[in-house]
Amino acid sequence: MRRPFLLISLTLTLCAAHVQAAPASVTVHKGDTLYSLSRQHRLSVQQLRDLNGLKDNTIQVGQVLKLTGSPAVKPAPASTQAKQSVRPPAAVKKIPATLAKPTGTTPPTRPALKYNAQGDVIYTVKSGDTLGNIAERHHTSIRYLKAMNGLTGDTLMAGQTLRLTGTPVRPKAAVQPVKPVQTAKTTVKSGSAEKWYTVRSGDTLGKIAERHATTVKHLQALNGLSTTVIAVGQKLKLSGNAPARVTATAAKKPAAPQPARYTVKSGDTLGRIASRYGVSVAAIQASNHLKSDVIAVGQRLSIPARGTPTRQPPALPPGTEARLVYTYERVKPGETPSSFAARFNIDAGQVRRLNALSTIHQIMPGAKLLVPRRLAVPVPPAPHAQAVRYRSADVQGVKVQVVQVDLRHRNVLVAPVLPTRGLNFGTGATVRTLTATSGARALVNGSYFHPHTYAPAGDIVMQGRLLTWGRIPAALAITPDNRASIQNTGRAFFSRPGDTTWAGMETVIATGPRIVAGGSVTSTFSSIFRDPAVFGAAARSAIGLSSTRDLLMVSTHAKVSVTQMGRIMATLGARDALLLDGGSSAGISWNGSVLLDSVRKVSYGIGVFTNYTGRRYAR
Repeated sequence: MRRPFLLISLTLTLCAAHVQAAPASVTVHKGDTLYSLSRQHRLSVQQLRDLNGLKDNTIQVGQVLKLTGSPAVKPAPASTQAKQSVRPPAAVKKIPATLAKPTGTTPPTRPALKYNAQGDVIYTVKSGDTLGNIAERHHTSIRYLKAMNGLTGDTLMAGQTLRLTGTPVRPKAAVQPVKPVQTAKTTVKSGSAEKWYTVRSGDTLGKIAERHATTVKHLQALNGLSTTVIAVGQKLKLSGNAPARVTATAAKKPAAPQPARYTVKSGDTLGRIASRYGVSVAAIQASNHLKSDVIAVGQRLSIPARGTPTRQPPALPPGTEARLVYTYERVKPGETPSSFAARFNIDAGQVRRLNALSTIHQIMPGAKLLVPRRLAVPVPPAPHAQAVRYRSADVQGVKVQVVQVDLRHRNVLVAPVLPTRGLNFGTGATVRTLTATSGARALVNGSYFHPHTYAPAGDIVMQGRLLTWGRIPAALAITPDNRASIQNTGRAFFSRPGDTTWAGMETVIATGPRIVAGGSVTSTFSSIFRDPAVFGAAARSAIGLSSTRDLLMVSTHAKVSVTQMGRIMATLGARDALLLDGGSSAGISWNGSVLLDSVRKVSYGIGVFTNYTGRRYAR
């Protein structure tokens, strides 16, 4: 029942990881950053890093982070072993580690903190302080400080007391702004009684205000500005008694907004960068022609000035949604590593890391490399049932084991399950072994293979990559958003697949013959199936579709013919169905239990995984 064919193999692995979150901890999900988790759980970024022994802000999907308890112990250098860390006291309120009271006899590593009568940590504003540098110094945010102190603006005055912990208070009625105390030294041109500053490239009104210990509103009032738009070369008054008048020339020709330049650092996200500069994520994406929120360390971004009109991204077609999908793209002749990466709005370094290259110089014309793309896909309909269901049934007088898969669930993945890490010829495994090693919720044996080399006889695409190819003319094909179909290969026998073969597909499993087509049982088959053993009565397995979102996997150890198996699949509701390998290879499992085991080893299995949150791929 198994025949040798010419094949080409590339190795991939499918891994399923299940992380059990412990109490007082959180599991990192896609899109999470250390900053967003700290805001969500009312901790500081530094406190999360201390609790989990992180050297920087880098976290990984699936990583479990502690939210309470003692900070992770880090080995200290010999020269500093005498120093001891300060452990915050147990308290009901969660406060940044830098604000905790020192305990025991260990001397604090920072100046002693002040407390009010209610036990809240307080801070007295000094000359030159702004909300921004106070928030940064104490590892919190401007919004948090405003909420804790009922502030509606950014104005502070020397000697003012700010609460750093405690219960947020409602903002009080607006008060007249007090001019902040000027620092003793400035780096601006000065006259007899007024100080001026000339705007440079990259400046924003917020950055100038923070640099000179004042506020944006104060600068606007001094210079008669109604917006935050400034231009390179523009002179701004930093101090004086009267607001500057807006000249007629300035009124007629407002200064054009000038973008700033920013280099992405470890732990940055578009959201954090946008918040830092007071602009929207969409504005940064539009300014840098980004189609996604993927950025890389070292990448240079153009930050538009505040008030710059945002070019909206093209609207998605009705009934579609954006999905991040990883695809393999070929480097074109003449492309450099940087220009290839720019095609997908990423950095050459990110391409290197995604493809485990040792240097970006391996990004050369002709290479086919993995890159992220944001694609418009149809919005999946609501699920009709559980993701995977099993039942034993008597159909056409034959006892069969039936697994039904609802592909409307976003986190369902159907993929080949290989005996080893990669498709290695000469290796096989039973259905029981494949079930135990893969963790698949359900699994059925695969298609035909060479009896000695275990080389599959048809095309297999796994995670968007063509692993093998062969002569079998039809295959189950599934997109990364779980739309399934049974398609013909569309190429002549022994012809090599091209770059566009199975384009857009994440999983392809070529098998056959086709036993149901359009709801009718098939009686004629492709001429490649000439082995009489294929059509004799034997144990059988098959796979079919009752719709593009409903998959059937069926197996029986009763001896049935190909035509009878077709009738069974049609009775179960399959509109299209393909025969899998049978005889001693037939086997199926459900929920980790083997219902029917294969007598012999098979080349691969077809597994169904639920709650899959990893990358989705497309060829």
